[in-house]
Amino acid sequence: MATRTNDWEQASAADGSTYWFSPGLSKYSWAVPEELKTDADRSREAGEWVWMEHPKEGYVPAKRSPGKGYQSMAGETLYLKKDMAKPAKLNWLNLTMSENDLVMLENVNPAVILFHIKQRYLTNQIYSYVGPILISCNPYKLLPLYTPSILNNYIKRDNRYLEPHVYAVANRAFRDLVSHSCSQSIVISGESGAGKTECTKQALQFLAEVAESAENIEQMILMANPVLEAFGNAKTIRNNNSSRFGKYLEVFFSHRNSIAGATTTNYLLEKSRVCFQAPKERNYHVFYQLVEGSTPEMKQRFRLGPVSSYNYLNQSGCDKVAGVPDDRLFKEELLPSMRELNFSQDEINSIFRIVSGILMLGNVTFENTGERKCQVKDAKSCSDAASLLEVSGKALNEVVTTTKLKVIGQAPITVNLSATEATSARDALAKFVYEKLFDWLVQKVNQVVAPKGGSKYSIGILDIFGFEIFDQNSYEQLCINFTNEKLQQFFNFHTFKQEEKCYKEEDITFEKVPYIDNQPVLDLIEQKPHGILPMVDEELIVPKGTDLTFINKLHDRYAQNPHYRAERKKRVEIFTVVHYAGDVTYDSKGFLEKDRDRLNDEAYGLLSKSTCLFLSKLFPQNDKARTRQAKKSTLGYRFTRQLTALMKTLHNTEPHYIRCIKPNPNKSPLEFYGKMSFDQLRNSGVFEAVKIRKAGYPFRYTHKEFFWRFAATMPEHRQKFSPTDMIDNCRVLISNFGFDTKTKQEIQVGRSKILYRAPQHRIMENKRNIAVERLVRVVQRVGRGYMARKLYRRMKAIVPVLEKAIKIRKVEPLQAALAQADGVGYEMKIIKDARYMLHVFEEEERVEKVLSSLIDEDPEETFGTFAEALATAKEIKYNSPTVERARKVFAEARKVRDAIDAEGEKALVSLEVNELRKVLEQANALKFPHRSPTINKIIDLIYKTSTDNFVKLQLKASLRKGDTDRIIATTIKLREISLERTKTLFDFNKFALLIDRNVWAGKKLLCFDRKSLAESMRRYTQSSIHHSLTRMKEKKDKQHAKILFKNILGYMGNPRYQAGQEVILARELLQAAVDSEEQRTEIYCQLMKQLTKNPDKTSMAKGWDLVMLCVSTFPPPSVIENHLEVFIRKNSPKKMMKRIILAMHHKMYDSKQSSLSVPDVNKMNDIVNGNIRNRSICSGYNTSIQQLDELKKLGEKKVSNAVELGANGTPRRPNPLSAPATRPKADAKVGMKRGSQMLNPEAVMAATEKKSQYLTKPEGHASKAPKTGGPSLPPNWRTAVDPESGDTYYYNAVTKATTWDMPTA
Repeated sequence: MATRTNDWEQASAADGSTYWFSPGLSKYSWAVPEELKTDADRSREAGEWVWMEHPKEGYVPAKRSPGKGYQSMAGETLYLKKDMAKPAKLNWLNLTMSENDLVMLENVNPAVILFHIKQRYLTNQIYSYVGPILISCNPYKLLPLYTPSILNNYIKRDNRYLEPHVYAVANRAFRDLVSHSCSQSIVISGESGAGKTECTKQALQFLAEVAESAENIEQMILMANPVLEAFGNAKTIRNNNSSRFGKYLEVFFSHRNSIAGATTTNYLLEKSRVCFQAPKERNYHVFYQLVEGSTPEMKQRFRLGPVSSYNYLNQSGCDKVAGVPDDRLFKEELLPSMRELNFSQDEINSIFRIVSGILMLGNVTFENTGERKCQVKDAKSCSDAASLLEVSGKALNEVVTTTKLKVIGQAPITVNLSATEATSARDALAKFVYEKLFDWLVQKVNQVVAPKGGSKYSIGILDIFGFEIFDQNSYEQLCINFTNEKLQQFFNFHTFKQEEKCYKEEDITFEKVPYIDNQPVLDLIEQKPHGILPMVDEELIVPKGTDLTFINKLHDRYAQNPHYRAERKKRVEIFTVVHYAGDVTYDSKGFLEKDRDRLNDEAYGLLSKSTCLFLSKLFPQNDKARTRQAKKSTLGYRFTRQLTALMKTLHNTEPHYIRCIKPNPNKSPLEFYGKMSFDQLRNSGVFEAVKIRKAGYPFRYTHKEFFWRFAATMPEHRQKFSPTDMIDNCRVLISNFGFDTKTKQEIQVGRSKILYRAPQHRIMENKRNIAVERLVRVVQRVGRGYMARKLYRRMKAIVPVLEKAIKIRKVEPLQAALAQADGVGYEMKIIKDARYMLHVFEEEERVEKVLSSLIDEDPEETFGTFAEALATAKEIKYNSPTVERARKVFAEARKVRDAIDAEGEKALVSLEVNELRKVLEQANALKFPHRSPTINKIIDLIYKTSTDNFVKLQLKASLRKGDTDRIIATTIKLREISLERTKTLFDFNKFALLIDRNVWAGKKLLCFDRKSLAESMRRYTQSSIHHSLTRMKEKKDKQHAKILFKNILGYMGNPRYQAGQEVILARELLQAAVDSEEQRTEIYCQLMKQLTKNPDKTSMAKGWDLVMLCVSTFPPPSVIENHLEVFIRKNSPKKMMKRIILAMHHKMYDSKQSSLSVPDVNKMNDIVNGNIRNRSICSGYNTSIQQLDELKKLGEKKVSNAVELGANGTPRRPNPLSAPATRPKADAKVGMKRGSQMLNPEAVMAATEKKSQYLTKPEGHASKAPKTGGPSLPPNWRTAVDPESGDTYYYNAVTKATTWDMPTA
């Protein structure tokens, strides 16, 4: 909708961006037009504005000062230094425009990209597109970005303008796999702490949701995350859950595009972390989880002590992570996940035995006993470690304190080790055992989730370490940066070379974009035989090869290489490689030992002979890999082969990119360090991608698509367009836009496509938007005019017909006229008047007829009918001689009855028995017993009341007195009495709005076992539901119900979300319930389902917490409140039952709780923890038991005149409330209005007379033969006996309907 200001209108384009256009001037503008700018706007924009480099912010907008410097917006003076490039000019439009794809901005450059990423980040928009790349900034806080409802939005195909999101990338990969029949890959990179692990998990979560499998294999894949994270992730200074290994997860799909399985390949586990952690960092999570979360029996078996007692855990001064409960993660995530992944109990025990053994090995310390000789200082630690690893204690002592020197032709010589060397030997043993254990875990997971059948296509997710530049860089950094060089080349190939390929195919003129070709750097590192990595391998096998001999050869070999610098002036051991992301200086010390990556034969033999079969299999005695040449078993050789295989796999896929950015070093939310983020963007190749997008032609349509999209801009030329020559049509349109295809600078016409750049895209799209908006207005104007004229003619024609019929004042003519008026299509006032007049005419005829027949009768005999007819006459304002005469007769008879009613009303207020009986005797003394509503209430109270009915009338008395607490208390008492008596009727399975099990199962399109699916409808399951549990009208509500069930699953721990995410899921669930009463019913049904036969105690506890949150936030709808309360009383934990019921009643009946809102996080925690105490709403209630007993006794007596008669004087059938108290009846709360409103007994009686709508008998009926000689039953009807009351009722064997009254045919 456009907003008009002067001659300009503000409007929104299809992508949501704002622009201005002037219909009169035929102009448009993305910026605020000059005519609309304020003086403040003009003053601010005046002068020369540029993007100035800033030491912390990277780039900031700055204005040239009168002197030499520049003034930033923050008032800081900046100067242009000699080594700085000329600052880029600032376009004010770039500061105000908002684009999801930052390449679409005007005059885009690195500074503009950095500015917008920062602005988006500070408003919690952590995702942005930069061309084909998704930028993801770590928010360092929980955001509601990954809930089931948001995920569902990205699954929909028609949501083109959703915000950038990891879900959008995963969705695009999946859609491309389906439509292109080609494998896809998602390459996620970034430095430690940038959020790569979370992006990987969310991408995997999306794929699991969008492509479910028949065997829930996607859930098994998700279950692997807690296991691999526990053993492969750790807290670092940069990240609380840093992945310390590279991972390529390949998800395979079946021919039906459902998930068939997955495999994981791991790269470069950081083994050194097992033995050493920097200050404020931690070892791998599993060590802390085992120590904190193990049972007493496990602690004894694995000889576990506190964290502080282990050298491998206490050296960094950090043993806990804020908000990460290690004990809970062990019990609720790690152990359950291992069991779900089919780990046997023996395997689990062996794994934790080895982990405990590694910890104990770290406590083995040494002391020197001579020159290069040492001994174990603490024999018990060595003995315990040997016991846990199930090896010989003596042999372990020898392995860590000595080594064997092998000389060709001689027996091995035992060489003693110093305390320092022994410590290194111990650490090497621990590191290799942990590495082998981790490799086995990855293989085990792969075995469980591997695709069973043939899978042609896959989506690979690469979670790999980002480029690293530290103060001291070693062999590990060289391997990591080598990996990133490979990935950058892969990025270059697909981003640049594929672009060039497209231009060549279209035969268009284009200027090659210069970009950094990093092949020379790759050759420097990997090319055989003289690359850095091959030379390290070579140095291992030459005699007397050392780090120093290696570095000297390297310096000599590459002295003239422009990508290599020898730093002999600083230190001979260091060298610098000129990487694409910057220069990195490496220290060659330790290169050879790290590349050897080999456990000595004595230690290997010790482990291979372990009596722990699990451990011995990790170190097989006939390991062929150890018998190969040393050169082929080095870390560099193995890593290069792995990387080559990975790149081959990636080249066979269509890639999608996610670059993760760490916005600040403090792990603080809403804190953005521009310079730090800028360096990461540059290192990840983002700015290179911008160059190709801006220099090339990123927007492309086929000739036909281009014509049909923009033909609306030339409506006057429509008849002149060629029906066959689309190229000529496109040229006409391009010329109309003012572009010249001959210069081939702005827009080009290819063989099959039209290609153009972002500025031309904006111009054409805006002109199209304006043209379409004008066209829509014309279409709307014409269409609405036609419809209005047609309606006017129909309305004009019906008026005289109705007026004539009303003047006649006869029913039949007016009915005929209204039938004719039904076709008008609009409810005119005269039609409404005619309908009312028809009612009046009908009532006039009826009243005249009734009063004429009764006028000469005794008013005592016909009092009720008399009264009703006169009341109707008054309502319709009808007067006639008959009516006037009837009023005079009736007035005399009314005086006595009014007096009795007045006394009766007083008696009902006080509820005194004597007063009630006195009033009833006066009414019965009349010739025709007085049966007004007041007297009928007294009759019900004395002769027909049960306990619950009496409580209802006490409630009414309380209302008249204004006793609010007593009103609520009597209502609750009434519910308790009724539910206790009729609880079998309110079993969850008998809830009337639940869909039949078999019908529900039949709604799933593909299902191999509908019987099992039907049985699972009303009990706990770990999988999502395919349809709402209850009958819902709107399709969107049914879809929303399925999403909300995923919130419940997530809150109850399946799948397990990141700590704190469950609060977001609960708040979204509660908000949906607050917004929709229909969803409240569905949510309570879903909760009862998940709390039925749930074997998981933790899940059950979370489920009842969620019930507590629900009843504390919104009342249950009336249709389900009885079923819910019966379920809670029967199934909830005893400690919580009273608290839940009290909270539910508090929300249902306390008038102060009428408004609904979702509690904040702190209040939610208070509710769950029981810190909120609801006011006792029964404190003022004190029932008179004696009075109740007396009334019950009176109700058992027979009174001759207590026969209730109808208005026409005939005996009236007993009210259903007179049935025995044990007889099942309607919902006891029908007619009850909550809060400060009264309970309406008449409504209760009316509802009970219709109890067949509510009555649900058990599926098995106690049959009873019908009485002989009585009337026969209609077909399919049977009689049965109610087991509670002994009364007879009737049920239909086909429809399952039940009723207390004998059915008629």
